[in-house]
Amino acid sequence: MLAVAPDITSAKAALLDMEVTLRGPSRSKAGGYKRPNFTVWVQNRMEGIRAHLSLYTNPKSLTYGKWSESARQAAIAMGRDSLHCARTFARLSRQYINDRKVLPINPYGGWKQSMLADEELATEIREYLQELGKFITAERLVEFLGRQDIMDKHGIDKKISVRTARNYLNELGYRFRVEKKGQYSDGHERADVVYYRDQVYLPALKGFLERSFIYEPDGSVITPTLPARVRRTVIWYHDESVFYAHDRRRKAWYHKDAPATPYRKGDGASYMVADYFSADFGWLRTRDGRPGAR
Repeated sequence: MLAVAPDITSAKAALLDMEVTLRGPSRSKAGGYKRPNFTVWVQNRMEGIRAHLSLYTNPKSLTYGKWSESARQAAIAMGRDSLHCARTFARLSRQYINDRKVLPINPYGGWKQSMLADEELATEIREYLQELGKFITAERLVEFLGRQDIMDKHGIDKKISVRTARNYLNELGYRFRVEKKGQYSDGHERADVVYYRDQVYLPALKGFLERSFIYEPDGSVITPTLPARVRRTVIWYHDESVFYAHDRRRKAWYHKDAPATPYRKGDGASYMVADYFSADFGWLRTRDGRPGAR
């Protein structure tokens, strides 16, 4: 059942009282008014109530007499074009019309409620985490919520701890774990790669092996039987190790529903160490026997 919108007369009376409250107490002989001692969080919501009631009760307003539409326009006027913000203004305005003593209270002042209860703040946090990608940390979330503009905008009175930030990440669906990995995306199974491997490389390698010494696990050596004027083949293998800048970063904060994604070998700048060796001669050396650089 839809709630009935407040009557215009009651809304006008509430608007006048709200304007007096926002104006602050009089300075008496000094003239003017004292600035009310409201936090930014409370001030913004009270101004939202005033904007809502003004749009609802002003005959020149395009949303005159339209409760929900006026709330939506008030949200837009406050720079919060969201349905959640409009509903919040509508709820607060209705409460204020019924009881002038009911004013918006910052729910984070006593830390009795998670800041994620504020849908707008939770949305901003999600967007920030998406920007960080795989580099999400609890410490960065602490820094984000400790920014002065964020604290002023959402009425946050003090910085959160790293432990609290970890709890928030868990509430938002993130888990500290090793990234799920999909298949390599280096193109190993491309049609041209498969053709070259099966039709060119492997047949050629088989021919080389037939003309090479075969070393058995027990240390015995099988000598190939070669036709006249055919030399034995010595196969030199290329050995390499690649060290990546982010090799040690294995765990991070990933959303629990994040799918495994294809990934490329390597992560960040790399440093390669390479050499050649054979089963017959060991590591490749110079003619005078000096070791090669590995």
